[in-house]
Amino acid sequence: MKRRRFKDKAISLAKAWQLVALAAMGAIAVGAGAFDLNFAVTSWYILLLGTFIITAGLWDIAHRLKGSLPSHFSAQIQGPILWTVTAWMLLRMSGPYSKYAIIIPAGFIAWAVTTYPPKVFLFPILTAFIMEAGLTITGRQSAIELALNMLLYGLIAVFLVFFARSQAYRKKLADLIARAKKKSDDREYAKDLGITAPGPSILETLPEFEAIENKEQPGDSTIETITDSFDLQLELIRQALNLTTVAVLWPDVEGHELRLRNISTIRKDIQPGPYPIGSGITGALLKDRNEITLSPVKGDFSGLPYYIKKGKVGSLAAIKIMGDLQGESSPVNKKISGILCVDRTEKSDWIESELTILRLLGKKLSLDINMGRQFYTMNRERNTFQRVCIGLRELNSVLGLEPVLDASIKAVRTLVQADFLAITLLQGEYQSIVRAEGLHAKNLLGMEFSKNEGMVGQVMKINRSLPAGAEYRGPAPIFSKEQRFPDFGSLLILPLQKEKGDSIGALTVAARKPGAFAKHRRDILELIAAQVAIKIGLAQAHEQLNKIAITDGLTNLANRRTFQHAFDVMLSRAQRRSGHLCLILCDIDHFKRINDTYGHPFGDVVLKIIADTLAETVRKVDLVARYGGEEFAIILEDSDENGGREMAERIRKKVEALSLHKDNNTVTMTISLGLATFPEDGDKKSQLIDHSDQALYHAKASGRNCIKTWSEIT
Repeated sequence: MKRRRFKDKAISLAKAWQLVALAAMGAIAVGAGAFDLNFAVTSWYILLLGTFIITAGLWDIAHRLKGSLPSHFSAQIQGPILWTVTAWMLLRMSGPYSKYAIIIPAGFIAWAVTTYPPKVFLFPILTAFIMEAGLTITGRQSAIELALNMLLYGLIAVFLVFFARSQAYRKKLADLIARAKKKSDDREYAKDLGITAPGPSILETLPEFEAIENKEQPGDSTIETITDSFDLQLELIRQALNLTTVAVLWPDVEGHELRLRNISTIRKDIQPGPYPIGSGITGALLKDRNEITLSPVKGDFSGLPYYIKKGKVGSLAAIKIMGDLQGESSPVNKKISGILCVDRTEKSDWIESELTILRLLGKKLSLDINMGRQFYTMNRERNTFQRVCIGLRELNSVLGLEPVLDASIKAVRTLVQADFLAITLLQGEYQSIVRAEGLHAKNLLGMEFSKNEGMVGQVMKINRSLPAGAEYRGPAPIFSKEQRFPDFGSLLILPLQKEKGDSIGALTVAARKPGAFAKHRRDILELIAAQVAIKIGLAQAHEQLNKIAITDGLTNLANRRTFQHAFDVMLSRAQRRSGHLCLILCDIDHFKRINDTYGHPFGDVVLKIIADTLAETVRKVDLVARYGGEEFAIILEDSDENGGREMAERIRKKVEALSLHKDNNTVTMTISLGLATFPEDGDKKSQLIDHSDQALYHAKASGRNCIKTWSEIT
């Protein structure tokens, strides 16, 4: 038994001091010149040692920021010593620039002196002296350089010490450290008490969203309330029963160690832990016992793990804090519960009334925790519904297909943390990816696939979400056989279905992490997908109405109203730029004869084919409109009379080359065109339209199938 205790103590001691030992090895290597530039770059084992030291230093920094370092003395000094050795390593490896890099170790020593108490900062100073002395002994620097370096470090340290003695600086530093540690302790306590969601919380993976006012994690305020309540109750019981200490020990979520979570005491020698499960008197409660009392206690008793010194305990009691506090999915064994420990200096036995009070306290603590879990769940649900409402509000605040697609992606991102999002819409016999964000998005956006191709096609066909459980094991094709993404661990494809009708598209959500879309997330995403489908349908209808309002129903060209508005905009732009603009009015020759001979339906075909020819011939920046009947208007931006004539001639030749067949007859067509330009032929819209119309009249009068400009007829 003694041998086992000695072995456990030796292992514990080795773990506590292993990083200090690593730092000591590094300090010796620096003093021996192993990290001098010429030697270090050719010695892999020196580089490996340096890597270990830097990694250990970063690990220590990360744990200090979380406030989760152990409280023993070696943990307090290991970081400053590691950082000191790292600073000297960088100094020596800077080679010819070392005289400039000396500010690195000097600044660090000064910072350590101002930040840590003397019992801590003496160790990095001693380490620095050992390394400097080693460099002097091995002949890498002279004794004068040693003295000057130490003097420089000392002067900078003294200067910063005076600065750091200001009350404001120390208070701010202490507050920052205290807040960081309290936040870390509260988060760990929330996990230990089970005040978290069973499994990954939807809120834990949600990104920040500017419209949500309360961004606080729902467990934060709950654990603060429980901690304050526990502290108050422990202090009340300690004073009422004249106890030395009342403490609550709680296991971590893995059940590997006990932590001192709350304490009310008059003793100063408190070791905050953590402690191994079953330490001291707590080991007696691991099985079926719910409480244990000892009185009187021997003078050298050390069974309370949170006391540093032995003795000064007359009698003690330990009671389990009962209740299913960890949640159904917690890995912690239900038999490992919280423990209420009390002790006093009196050696008298515990009377029944005292034990009753302690048992009631244990039940009250258990009740507080269970209520905290319920409050957490309610708050979590409220935050989830809040995000759903905000997502829907974003979705319902826009019109038009493009804004709806953007709002849909944004709404989904408020609810899940996905590595890939895509919206696919059906367009005839094809499915088209109209929106894509995240991994692989650049390669997929705008691509088209066969209507039923891939898992997306199947989802739209059967109107059901795939794959089952939102787990993607690959290599099933998502969009097509060529589109396989083995780096996804979670995948959910939801049909965009309007009012239980056919799907108009699909919403695809994917993540690298397996299990990212739990059942409650899938339910919410299906709700969002249904709303997205409705909004996309409304947006498409809105765009169709808008198109009807601005286009000619027969030719799909801009209508006369659109032409008038566009002419105002384009003419205003040409006036601002002092540029050119050309207006062409054109009319189909002998169109009435075509209608009378072959009928109005055939006349409509002629109008359509000539409209298509005009639209295909002009540039994208130009506008073609049906001006009325068989007459068309064309606005050419940044075109003078020569450019307008070239375009008009191109149109005339293309129309002249057209032919249709009706009743065994070949029908040919020609077109007459009149042209006016800004600013030469007028600087107002009415002038340009009138002059272009007169030019068209002269073209008709000149035998048709020709072009006339205003400048020619005047």
